[in-house]
This record gives sequence, structure tokens and C-alpha cells, in this order.
Amino acid sequence: MTLGNKNLITNYSSAKYSWLKSGGTIKHLYKVYKKNDLSNLFSRSEIKSKPLLVIGNLSNTLINDEGFKGTAIKLLGDFANVQIKSDHMLVGAAVLDNYLSKFCFQNNISGYEFLFTIPGSIGGNIFMNAGCYNQEIKDKLISVIYFDINDNKIYEKNISELNFDYRRGFQKSNTIILYGKFKITLGDKISIKNLMKEYENIRNRTQPQKVNCCGSIFKNPVNQSAWKLIKTSIDKSFYNGPIKLSKIHSNFFENEPNISAKSIELFISKIQKRVSDKHKITLEKELRIIA
Repeated sequence: MTLGNKNLITNYSSAKYSWLKSGGTIKHLYKVYKKNDLSNLFSRSEIKSKPLLVIGNLSNTLINDEGFKGTAIKLLGDFANVQIKSDHMLVGAAVLDNYLSKFCFQNNISGYEFLFTIPGSIGGNIFMNAGCYNQEIKDKLISVIYFDINDNKIYEKNISELNFDYRRGFQKSNTIILYGKFKITLGDKISIKNLMKEYENIRNRTQPQKVNCCGSIFKNPVNQSAWKLIKTSIDKSFYNGPIKLSKIHSNFFENEPNISAKSIELFISKIQKRVSDKHKITLEKELRIIA
């Protein structure tokens, strides 16, 4: 049995769904609702042999103008659920960060307030070891459950076996993150809600709102702030035009919809060159650009 046409979207417009409202076309996107869908799909050699891309909320990913012609996967169904077990939460990779934060609030679970302001999904968080407010997803993670394409099997690895680092999480090649097992710490509902509101207020004050934006463009170098390096390296021209830095936060850019991915890449490169020339530091992209 193989995935039927109802599971396949051809010529999927990444620009339509991405937070940047830009990006090329994904030629074949398979919607995956349950574990068997993966086994069936990757039992086909013509699927397994192609480059793999897993997309989540497209908040931090840009597809280049030529598009993606490999095998793209979007997890849904069983992978969009949260289950409370006796000693952990089982969270699907397709669960949105904001949803998990609100779920935890409803169930008096503390420690996930920081996710309230992150626009991604749990799978993307585990991949990137996303975080903010001095917290990272690895701090809450017990283990990662993933599908190995080469073996056509599902495995689980404890966080102690994984080398998570700043903005680098579970990035094992030829795998698809399916679930994360997360710690449960009960807390006071009012305190949880107040902290969520506090984080939201900080975000609204310090980050651009209601614009096409991918979040932070660059990772912070060791003992440095990317926004400070950028702000001290550029001139006013970077704050104007169809792609421009945010006047609220210099490590965020805003762009008009349907701007070419190449234009965005060139803008990013210009910033990197200015910072390199001024501070002799090479900024590493946080935005994923898919060729």
C-alpha cells in the first residue's frame, strides 16, 4: 500500500504559507498523518533516493527561487497531538509552540511559557534547539523519537545521547523527527499565565509585529549580540526598501510579499559583509535557506 494522491500536493507554493511570504515552489509535498504513512512512502526507492525536506510552520525557512525538487514532508494528524503520560508529555513534531504553551497553562504545567512567543513547531524547535529568554528546548526535553529513512524504522534517543548546542539540536541526516518526550513540572496557573503575558509584552516591545518576518536572521556569536554588531556596522539605507532591517530590532528584517529569495539572500550577504568588515566577525544565519 502506498500513499494516495490525496496525500500529495504538487507545486506547493512556499511563498503562500511562509512567514516571509516569499520563496520557491516545492514540487512534491507529501502530507503524513501516521507512522504507517512514512513506512509506506519510504519503501519506494525513487522517494528514498531524493533529497529530503521536512517543513513545519515555515517561520524560519526560505525555499530558493528554483524551488525544491526532492521529497518534502509535512507532518499532520497523529503528529499534531499532545498526550500527558505518567511522567512526561508526548508531543508531536507538528504541534505549534504557541499551542503547547497554552496546553501546558490549561494543565497547570510550568516551564513552557517561553514557547508562547515562538512561531515555530516542536519538530523545528528540536531540530534547531530553539529558545528565548535564556531558555532552550533541550532544557525540557527527555528524548527524541524519530524515523530513520535508511532503516525504515522508528528509534528513540535520550537527550543525554544527543549533542544539543546553541541553535543546533537533533540534525541527524536521513531522519524525520516525530515526537519529543518532555518533562512535566506542575505549577501555579496564575503564575504561568502572568509569565506568558510578560514574555508576550517583551516581544511586542522589542520585535516587529504584523509584518513579513522570519524572526532572528543571525545567531548570536559567542559573548556578542548580533543586533549590536549589525547596528554598529550599517548605514540608514538598510532600514529602507522592499527588504529592510527593522527599526525595532536590527537582527530582524521585514520584506514585501513575493520578493525573490535571491534578493533576500543578497540582503543577508550585504549585512554579513558589513559586520565582517567592521568587527572581523562572520555572522552565521539562523534562517534556513533551502536550495
